[in-house]
Amino acid sequence: MRTSEEKMLAVEAWRTSGLSQNEYCKTLGVKRTTFANWVSRNRRKQAVPNFVRVTIPPVAISTAVEVIYPNGVIIKASGNDLKMLSHLIKLY
Repeated sequence: MRTSEEKMLAVEAWRTSGLSQNEYCKTLGVKRTTFANWVSRNRRKQAVPNFVRVTIPPVAISTAVEVIYPNGVIIKASGNDLKMLSHLIKLY
């Protein structure tokens, strides 16, 4: 029985040999179906993951907020403090 490392090395050697799987299996003394399983497992181990981590740097937003009350009073504030905006809206 061969170790997983030996199987992986055999698959890599086959890929660089230029031989077909049938020809390589004859020189290795392994059934082609067995070797095909090794190739399949090796391919899965080398597969690229489906997800790639993406990080988005925080962006500083400097905006002006304007609250206009029905009675015509206008309050202007700079920044993006949602607590302050909420408080200003509740004042009315």
